Amino acid sequence: MTRDFLKYRYAFFAISLIIIISGITYGLITGYTFDIDFKGGTTIKAELKEEYDNNEISQLVSDITNTSVLVQKTTSGDNSVSITTDAIDQDTSDKVIEALKERYTNMDEPSVRNVQPSYGKELLNSAIVALIIAIIIMLIYIFVRFKTLGFTAAITAIITLIHDALFIVAIYGFIKFPINSSFVAVILTIIGYSINDTIIVYDRIRENKKLVSKSSDLKDTINTSISQTMNRTICTSLTTVAAILTVYVFALVNDQQVLKEFSLPLIIGVLVGTYSSVCIASSLWYTIEEFLKKHLKKDSKNKRK
Repeated sequence: MTRDFLKYRYAFFAISLIIIISGITYGLITGYTFDIDFKGGTTIKAELKEEYDNNEISQLVSDITNTSVLVQKTTSGDNSVSITTDAIDQDTSDKVIEALKERYTNMDEPSVRNVQPSYGKELLNSAIVALIIAIIIMLIYIFVRFKTLGFTAAITAIITLIHDALFIVAIYGFIKFPINSSFVAVILTIIGYSINDTIIVYDRIRENKKLVSKSSDLKDTINTSISQTMNRTICTSLTTVAAILTVYVFALVNDQQVLKEFSLPLIIGVLVGTYSSVCIASSLWYTIEEFLKKHLKKDSKNKRK
């Protein structure tokens, strides 16, 4: 049964814009959380060899450093901890280590890592360059493979990827996960996943355009193509989400903060990528095609006059 997905295209656009704008605005007003990878700082990692309370360690370190403190459980051991603060000097980090040793007498010798703010800028620039290169390669690939659909198909596919990236930025604004290297990995993973779904839909549109007459309504062709790929797209997405959800539950049960920061946005991103491939990409392509067709007709009429 063919459903009229394009009928609701403006509702889809409105939903996306509301979430993206509200999420990013909220994030900017309340402040995005940047991890040490981007803003610089000091990280102390240690195996405490006994149970610990995050709040207790946070208070202990904060009293010494007078900075904000992030305490996370790591995967390197049963009672391993990662303590991140704003940049502190060697003497202050030595005092923190000494205080930890007094409290946790069996702990191993910790490691200390200092990251300069300049490193964060380099990492951010590298992430932006990687994102731009990925988008350019995808743009060329889509244009070559789907040239029968027109250049607008490639453009709308890239706009859809930007939509997915902005959606995740908005989600980070809501949930306040720290923006770090995991954030970059999530964005690139979601873009790769989303373009795969979009290509499946576009591929079916191309096939259906060959099967029907040129006089057939483009809207019907797109709606038919989306309906034909819907079950496959949903089943693939649910399988992927189920696998990532298992990772998230494991991280939640074992208080693995790093895994939580990666898996939860990835789950949301996969769902967003599926939504954008079905509801945004083809709808946007059809809207632009109709807009161009209407204006080209007007131009041709004006020239005749």
